[in-house]
Amino acid sequence: MQKIEIPQENNSTLNGQKKVMYGTNDNGEFQRINYASSIEEFATITAVEEYKILEKECLKDIQNDIASPIKYYMYKNRMDLPTLSSAVGMFSFRVKRHLKMDIFKKLKDKTIQKYANVFDIKIEELKDFKI
Repeated sequence: MQKIEIPQENNSTLNGQKKVMYGTNDNGEFQRINYASSIEEFATITAVEEYKILEKECLKDIQNDIASPIKYYMYKNRMDLPTLSSAVGMFSFRVKRHLKMDIFKKLKDKTIQKYANVFDIKIEELKDFKI
């Protein structure tokens, strides 16, 4: 097995901490090696910026009665549809419907409460969402 060089660069998104990668030492034994990568930092920053853009677009859609507050909080919490579906314990097609304002307005409090729990907010913050 070839020995690879493990990056030891700075990564501002880790706040000075390092991640662990497993590699082999000179004897061919596995060992833990701390690492940080500027490529990973770039990917993280890009993803965070993308979620911020999606948040802003979602606010416009909420104003136009297209998107529901669930969609806004999904992006605010850096989630995608599969992640949110898993967190609330519902099928993706149901959650996708709940992201539409006309469907959201018909949801029961019990369903909205599931989302509030996942987002760690009060149910009123979803029901009485203000821009």
